[in-house]
Amino acid sequence: MEGKVEKRRQARMKLQGYIADIADGHLVYAGILEDVSLDGLRLYELPEKFSVEGKKYTLVVSGGPDSACYKLKVFPRWRRKNGTMMDVGFNIVESPVGWKKFVQKIMPKQQTVIAEDEDSHWDQNTGSSRD
Repeated sequence: MEGKVEKRRQARMKLQGYIADIADGHLVYAGILEDVSLDGLRLYELPEKFSVEGKKYTLVVSGGPDSACYKLKVFPRWRRKNGTMMDVGFNIVESPVGWKKFVQKIMPKQQTVIAEDEDSHWDQNTGSSRD
């Protein structure tokens, strides 16, 4: 049995206690922030009706022990159905300096997530493909 090949440029760090609000252009949805890296993040427990399209979204992260809020611009890379909910992976295309400092600060303190090949979860409905 072969191990999975890590295709990420940066390791992801597991988080607990953080949520993110994201708008699809019509409604605002709340998801749970699962893990982060300097250039990406994963939300889970987004409603299946969230419209994942190949466009930029504004996402606001809040919660956790520091109770800070961070406003990010993100682009969806993959999605995976999870019962009646959905997990979505995003690339971060714009973020404030405070977000980058936060991620750099938690990286040595948190457990690294071993990522699977998320290309297999990419859905045609996102309107883009991963090269």
